[in-house]
Amino acid sequence: KIKTMKMGVGIFFGIIIILVGISILIKVIFKIDFPIFKILFGLFLIYLGAKFIFGSFGFSNFRSSGDDAIFNEVTIDGKINEKREYNAVFGKATIDLRDIELTEKVTKIEVNAVFGGCVIRLNEQTLVKINADAIFGGVDLPEGGAGGFGSSNYESDNFDEARNYLVIQASAVFGGIEINRY
Repeated sequence: KIKTMKMGVGIFFGIIIILVGISILIKVIFKIDFPIFKILFGLFLIYLGAKFIFGSFGFSNFRSSGDDAIFNEVTIDGKINEKREYNAVFGKATIDLRDIELTEKVTKIEVNAVFGGCVIRLNEQTLVKINADAIFGGVDLPEGGAGGFGSSNYESDNFDEARNYLVIQASAVFGGIEINRY
């Protein structure tokens, strides 16, 4: 079994801080102007393009595949897919989980918005725990959000770990995720 490792927000910001520090040292010591932010943005776009080409987002080309919105709009009604992942890349995904039946102790899903947007609809009675990360984007939680850069966590008022509950990992990169409870 192959293990994959995802780059967390801490590692991402640590690398950026190190590169900015190296850039400052090069500028001060060698009097060379090094455009670090332009290079980082270019590397980010190359990284994003490589993810598209090699299918790291769970798709192998630029078409939408059921639960992924790539360059279009997708609506998912009341179901959790097998891979438990939803992506909006240059598109919009509306995920309606108001009628979801939680049959497992912990049901985990991942929602990613990269240059796109997602709207997640939850029932007011659904027990939910949300972990939100935003990089140049925003995640609107039911009681506040993580905008620009940062992480936020949310638990529903009626949350009880003894009962079945839903965990949502929401990540927005140059995009937005809106989570509403009805």
